[in-house]
Amino acid sequence: MASNQRKKKMRTILVPTDFSENAQKALEFAQIIAERYDAGISLVHAYHPPVVDPNLPAETLVMLAEQTEKIDAEKLESWEKECRADGFACVSKPVFGAASEVILDEVKAQKPILVVMGRTGKGGWLDKLMGSVATSVAAKATCPVLVLPPQAHIIDIKRIVYATELERPEENALGFAFNLAEHFKAELDLVKVNAAFEVNIFDDEQFQNDIKATFGDKKYAMHTIDDDSVVNGLQKYADTHHADLIVMATRKRDWLSGMINPSVSKKMVLNTHIPVLICHLEQTETLEA
Repeated sequence: MASNQRKKKMRTILVPTDFSENAQKALEFAQIIAERYDAGISLVHAYHPPVVDPNLPAETLVMLAEQTEKIDAEKLESWEKECRADGFACVSKPVFGAASEVILDEVKAQKPILVVMGRTGKGGWLDKLMGSVATSVAAKATCPVLVLPPQAHIIDIKRIVYATELERPEENALGFAFNLAEHFKAELDLVKVNAAFEVNIFDDEQFQNDIKATFGDKKYAMHTIDDDSVVNGLQKYADTHHADLIVMATRKRDWLSGMINPSVSKKMVLNTHIPVLICHLEQTETLEA
């Protein structure tokens, strides 16, 4: 009896913020998705003492750290209030520590349906460096991670490009993409890029038959293109077809494969100007309506 009366836990979307312009964009994008999935927003901010002269008196260092914590807490509270004013259930949490570690710990603790985060920078070498937080979270999080580049301007999701190899089972990640497409009434394109050094062992038709057997008559378009690299091919296709989101399935990689063949999804996160959603084949579950 008690179990039947227990209130169902509300699904949440985790949004890390550093209070930057792109973090604001990420929150707005998260709200668009939250509205479709009747989800709440969970804001998290990783803070740490400011970088100052270590020769300053200990009292000064402590005072600066306390001031930084107070200012960041006030900003976070303001963001939470604005999010609530927009009509969303919202909670916020400041956490001391390195950004990627804080975010990953919160993913484990909160079990959100999705992480939406902005990639800092404007596309130069600093962006690549700062993008390490986004790529680290996308690679290790136990839920899908949507990374928003600074150039993106998202109002709605009307076309989704799902990058497929047609070489391995992708039911979990593909199911997530189908679910997104249905919620947004978006077009879904499955795109395979034939590029040098990419695996092409199994018959594509068999995998397409498997997709139909698993997902029935769900609507999608299948396209196979040739290009020098998967990243370039996907980017060109997405640009040509005005895609609003690129979905990529990835799998766990050991340290050796990571050194020899850097993840295509990592390259896409760091280089594209279109939002990228990373789904782990081993972990992703299809969202329910």
